[in-house]
Amino acid sequence: MKKSFFILFVAGIGMLTTDAARATPESRAAAPFLLYQPSARSAGMGDAFIAIADDANATYYNPAALADDTDRSLSTTFYRPIPRLATDIFTSFGAYTQPFAGVGNLGFSLIYASYGTQYRTDQQGNDLGEFTSFGLAFGVSYGISFTETMSLGVTVKMVHENLASQGAGTEQGKGAGTTFAGDLGFMWKASDRFVLAWVLRNLGPNITFIDADQADPLPQNLTVGFAYRIFEGKHTSVLFSTDIYKPLTDEGFTSFISGWADSPAAEEFKDIDYHTGAEWTYNLSEDSAFALRAGYTHDTDGERKALTFGLGLKYNWASFDLSYFVPLDDKERSGFGEAFRFTGGFSF
Repeated sequence: MKKSFFILFVAGIGMLTTDAARATPESRAAAPFLLYQPSARSAGMGDAFIAIADDANATYYNPAALADDTDRSLSTTFYRPIPRLATDIFTSFGAYTQPFAGVGNLGFSLIYASYGTQYRTDQQGNDLGEFTSFGLAFGVSYGISFTETMSLGVTVKMVHENLASQGAGTEQGKGAGTTFAGDLGFMWKASDRFVLAWVLRNLGPNITFIDADQADPLPQNLTVGFAYRIFEGKHTSVLFSTDIYKPLTDEGFTSFISGWADSPAAEEFKDIDYHTGAEWTYNLSEDSAFALRAGYTHDTDGERKALTFGLGLKYNWASFDLSYFVPLDDKERSGFGEAFRFTGGFSF
């Protein structure tokens, strides 16, 4: 069954990272749609966002950021990462946050990713029809401040992945599995300009599709990042951010521990990805602003290097963000091309 569905896992990872299929720790994991980063604002800043997340997208990036949320907010994303190759592969994300002054703030999120239509054949190559593969995750997040400058957050989510309606060959059962996972985040506002944060994502048991012997791990990972406001004037400000991402995909719930030593040390360092970005904001009024963004992402083992650009517009209660992804690798550019991403948000 694993071999039968391997191409689907790889397709999912390629969909979520706009990267070609390569042997990375993430390629060993199930539910690759959990790695998709939904915010176009983040994408425009090279995906360096865990110390910034200040809207409903905090439910994905860092639930600790919810502690400072003073408004109800809503964020939505719909994205086709490889329209040149398949129009039925897409991902969508929605989140809502509800503040409760003094007792912490709640958030709710939903991810749906379509892996597209697949065609089933028997061992002789005869057509047995088609089916749709997809992933789904529903999360509940909570963030609270435990000092004036520090906050913690947690997300608990149900994860379901449907790869096929039945097993391959003589295997019984369906190629679908359900499990649970959690995220744990921390944020420290050291000053009015500097924020340090970390988040552990997708902590949970393996997901079983056919039987426990063929269960696959979740894409657990750790990200550490900081944000620094370089300049803040009457109408303009400049924000700089950096994230360091380490995949921790091994086996079982304790992957976040064993994932540090499941390969030689040189390979472990090679797995680390680096993201950096900057945002220039011009305040049009007290409730309206315009922003320009740029970033760079560097993934050594996945051979993914890219420049990112973005812009944002906030008007009263509504916000709109656009990002543009430019691969620096010629092969990746020819295979996937440049990619736009849009995010809409509301606060009320």
